[in-house]
Amino acid sequence: MSELNWKTIIEAAVKVEEQSIALYTMALENAKYPSSKVFLKQLVEEERGHKSKLEAIMNDQTKISELGSHGGAVQDLKIVDMLQDTPLSKDADYEAILVYAAKREKSTYDYYKTLALGLKGTKMGEVFSKLAQEELSHKNKLEKEYDDCVLTEN
Repeated sequence: MSELNWKTIIEAAVKVEEQSIALYTMALENAKYPSSKVFLKQLVEEERGHKSKLEAIMNDQTKISELGSHGGAVQDLKIVDMLQDTPLSKDADYEAILVYAAKREKSTYDYYKTLALGLKGTKMGEVFSKLAQEELSHKNKLEKEYDDCVLTEN
């Protein structure tokens, strides 16, 4: 794969991380519980970390090893998978933000997983596989938060 294609693909992944940072920052403003605010701040910091890792990979491909969950396989809880897709408005409540964010992480996971399978056995396939793993980890965290804050209340 050419250097230009490599950088273009990584730049696209950086934009995904930037969108996630903006989403979680907006969610943070709408969260009503202190524990939710702590949780969302952690997600913002994780996304910033992923963005930094991707930017480092753009300059040095050996940094690929820094991507991915280092705690083993991540379970897909599938809590929000059957919920209806809804657009996110500026005045969305915390529940709507959690569902939207978890569905967005699932969509990104599916996209990266498909790319990883199509590029299996290549360096880019490894990058997409690790990115998919990180997105599934985010979905897992969001679904646990949804379970703790929304399903427990109802």
